[in-house]
Amino acid sequence: MKKKSIWIIIIVLILIVVGGGAYYFTNNKQSGQSTTQVTKTTKKIVKPKKKVIPKKKQISIVAVGDSLTQGVGDSFKAGGGYVTRLQSKVQTKFNVPTQSHNYGVSGDTSNQIMARIKSDKKMHQDLPKADIITVTVGGNDFMHLLQRKGIDLTAGDIADEQVKFDKRLKQLLTDLRNYNDSAPIYLIGIYNPFSIYLSNVKNAKIAFINWNKASAKVASEFNKTYFIDINNLYQNKTIDKKVKKTGTNPYLYKKDHFHPNGTGYDMMTQRVFDEVSVTKKEWLFK
Repeated sequence: MKKKSIWIIIIVLILIVVGGGAYYFTNNKQSGQSTTQVTKTTKKIVKPKKKVIPKKKQISIVAVGDSLTQGVGDSFKAGGGYVTRLQSKVQTKFNVPTQSHNYGVSGDTSNQIMARIKSDKKMHQDLPKADIITVTVGGNDFMHLLQRKGIDLTAGDIADEQVKFDKRLKQLLTDLRNYNDSAPIYLIGIYNPFSIYLSNVKNAKIAFINWNKASAKVASEFNKTYFIDINNLYQNKTIDKKVKKTGTNPYLYKKDHFHPNGTGYDMMTQRVFDEVSVTKKEWLFK
């Protein structure tokens, strides 16, 4: 009877030890998991710092071209066409002192603009320092064609002149790049103000579109050179109706029906500024 009691006691002790060990192991494992979970939730994620690229202390705009750059037709007191407006917008939007140098001469063709690029010593000083370069060219080349052909002008004549102009445009952009190989160049296309005068020319609108497409292609061959199409700014279905009714375009200078007026220059400036803003990495930062 005593032996039996001893065995019972031994079995009970074994069960107690085994049960206690299992309890300890299970409890310890859960505790470890809990600690791991707490560690995961309290661990901070350190985000890498963004690299801040400092802005330039001052921006210089050099505008080269014809009467559109000079600002002929601007009815506002400030004058200066799109150039002074662009300077103001850049300075205000990007909070950086901005100056402009206007080398626009009314009546200049592409050949005459190229001649000035080669001979103007003041321009030679300003171009290498330019952060932004703008160009208007082609309107007077077209005007000379219109003067030569008159009412006999055809869409084919416009296409032939466009091919010749493209060669001159390529040389003009090459000349500018010789003085400044890093600043972005914004080439502003020509627009069709001749809806009154060219009503007899079949496919005149298409000819202007093709002219600008060709200029855009030339621009694409040069580094950091952007073409800005303004052909649809002053001529659309609504404006055409007004022109037919009143004989005048509400966005063009009343004295010549060719150059933009103050409102027209506002519209042009906004189109140029949009492109300048999108490409700010090319000119704003050091």
